[in-house]
Amino acid sequence: MAEQSQSNIAKNLHDIRTFRGFSMSKLAQYSGVSKAMISKIERGDGGASAETLGRLAEALDVGISDLMASAEPKEIFLQKRAEQVMLEDKANGFVRRALSPVFPNRGIDVVHNELQPGGRTGVFLPHKRGVHEYIVVLKGTLTAEIENKRIVVEEGDCLFFDAHVEHQLINESRAPVIWVLVIDGSKYARSIF
Repeated sequence: MAEQSQSNIAKNLHDIRTFRGFSMSKLAQYSGVSKAMISKIERGDGGASAETLGRLAEALDVGISDLMASAEPKEIFLQKRAEQVMLEDKANGFVRRALSPVFPNRGIDVVHNELQPGGRTGVFLPHKRGVHEYIVVLKGTLTAEIENKRIVVEEGDCLFFDAHVEHQLINESRAPVIWVLVIDGSKYARSIF
């Protein structure tokens, strides 16, 4: 599944970038991601962290799910675990698996996340005002840094915040932490092309 995810990201990044009229240099300038990394991602060579995809998505005015999308929605759709899109950032011990089907132009994303002890997601750029995030910790303790605030979210707790500010999640404990993230960007759902 990881190869398919990289293939989707490669194709979608190239298609959205060219549709928007961005050269690799222009996208690098707006996103803060190097031209070499953008080229590597578009070739399907992988290595894109969630933070990098977030920077590219924000610069292109789309969601991360639009970069990972693989199909158009159907009225009823069952997505087996093996088919769910997954990103793995081994350097930071961060695994992100899309629980909701990754279709273009959806407004809601449901994501299962795992973070190893000492790991961090990296800083996510602000979303547009009106995009909300909900975090429910299923196992362990998670520290959220939201703008200039540090919030400890324990097992069973739910954290809600307006995601128009920089934020990152950190595991300061000695055990893995697992949480479900719901990103509600339905206010901005629209066709990319």
